[in-house]
Amino acid sequence: MRKFAAIPSAILFSIALSAPAVAEGAPDLAPLTCAWDKLPPDEQTRLRDEFKVDIKDGGFTLHFAAPTAPAAAGEAARACQLNLAPPQLEHLALGLARHAAAQKARKGVADKGEKPESVDVALEKMNEGKRETIGNKLACPGPHDSVDEWDNSVKGAVRRANLRFKDGRAYSWVSLGLYAVMAEEGAVRRMNGTADAC
Repeated sequence: MRKFAAIPSAILFSIALSAPAVAEGAPDLAPLTCAWDKLPPDEQTRLRDEFKVDIKDGGFTLHFAAPTAPAAAGEAARACQLNLAPPQLEHLALGLARHAAAQKARKGVADKGEKPESVDVALEKMNEGKRETIGNKLACPGPHDSVDEWDNSVKGAVRRANLRFKDGRAYSWVSLGLYAVMAEEGAVRRMNGTADAC
């Protein structure tokens, strides 16, 4: 039988350092939630109302609301004692639009007589790497077309969550909620400087 030489730990360490970054888990959304609470109610309403989904043959496009104006985002950040540079404020504003989408999705679940927390239950079933990749992409400005691979991951997470809804229409809202929360996470990662530029 052939024996393999042990790989020196110095080589393993250098490989680990040069490997691409592994998903680090979900970021803390508390700063984003605090900033949301400091926005005027009419701005919160606008952000929720502007979130739209275009259904088309074989897919869909997510349209998040236009970001909050820099001055309003800056006021909300200061009220939360967040000391953010202008590029970070831009990502905060994008994150607020995604937070609005997550709220709208949770309300959609509740309107179907199901628990809005189902979004969080399904989110826990998402693959960490996919969750980060999807979130970082959806945190970028502009509309976002569906990607089959991502959609399959989201459907798989919802299936594994075993939600057992009575009203099947709630499943679509849970899926939208997953996309929106992942997008929030991506915005916070960028705000924290832990995600690549768009």
